[in-house]
Amino acid sequence: MDVDTTRQNNRTDGGLYDDVVRQLMVLPKGVSLGDATYKDDFVRDTNIHTGNFAYKCRDTGTEYETVLVGEVLPRPCGTKLSAMGNHYVGTVSTPNLIDDKARVKAVLALGQPTQSTEMMYITFGNQIATLDDVIQSDIEELKRQNKDMNIKEWTAHAGTDQTGVPEYIIVNTEQLYAVPKAMQQALQGKRPRVTKKTINSSNDNSDNKTAESTSAEDTAPKENTHEPAMTTNTFYDPTVLPDYGGDLYHHVNVRLRQLDIRDVNNNLIAPQDWYSSLRRGTLVMIRATLHAFNWKERRVYQLNAHTIRVMDPSKLEMEPLDSQPNGAEYGTSAAGSKSRASDAMAGVQLGKRTRQD
Repeated sequence: MDVDTTRQNNRTDGGLYDDVVRQLMVLPKGVSLGDATYKDDFVRDTNIHTGNFAYKCRDTGTEYETVLVGEVLPRPCGTKLSAMGNHYVGTVSTPNLIDDKARVKAVLALGQPTQSTEMMYITFGNQIATLDDVIQSDIEELKRQNKDMNIKEWTAHAGTDQTGVPEYIIVNTEQLYAVPKAMQQALQGKRPRVTKKTINSSNDNSDNKTAESTSAEDTAPKENTHEPAMTTNTFYDPTVLPDYGGDLYHHVNVRLRQLDIRDVNNNLIAPQDWYSSLRRGTLVMIRATLHAFNWKERRVYQLNAHTIRVMDPSKLEMEPLDSQPNGAEYGTSAAGSKSRASDAMAGVQLGKRTRQD
């Protein structure tokens, strides 16, 4: 794996790595994934309708949100940051097109940060240990029930040997594409509610104009010289992604969502800059929820990222855009919520650092 030699300041004790770890350590108990303990800080909750698992805070019963850190790994390790994301494209004879109903997510494989300090090394390992505790507990339960299931974990191994300790954490984003709410209402035959306006009762109109006498100059539309502020409610034409297009895509009403992906200054990153901002070698902090999806003989564990914060950009060369088919992943969309984990992410105070060449 390539190493960014300009990260010398991160490799020293007391540098950026240890600053990140210290901020994780001061979070409320159980918020940092490496600090959390399964069944003490968060517990499993089974959906009685689907049989799927969600994870809730043991004390409050609210959905458990956690904060984790890692380095974005290259595509061969499992990262799928592209317009097709984790979508399974099918075969030549039976293609699986990306239409308005397709649930497409990007995937980030996170690894131990390059040249980790001892504090960062232990923190990342503890994150994997927390996730593994959930898996091992469920495996013991399946053994007691004499059930055999094919399990896809939320961690992965670097090589073909699956018996050792996992090295990677696999994180899914929220859905890349969705139909904007206003368009949903239009498709359903609904229209926005007519709102009332307040009448100005004061007689301050020196020109004594009536509505009919307003000049054409006053009523002419004025050019908006300011672009609308980017928010997580912003939608884009999917073609802003450089690899979007071709026979695979059959979108009609969906648009590309502005995911909560932020730079070191906590500013949202526009979709056209996602690939460069989250290239291999980037150090990120992520707010995520935990899920498990059950079928008859298969269980898929999944971490869903709701906020991705770049802590230290990478200067490594970007990988070429990939157009190779993917395997399918499963998950649910989840809107961001106000929580201890959300507050923790917003409170990160690490400024942008200049690396020493």
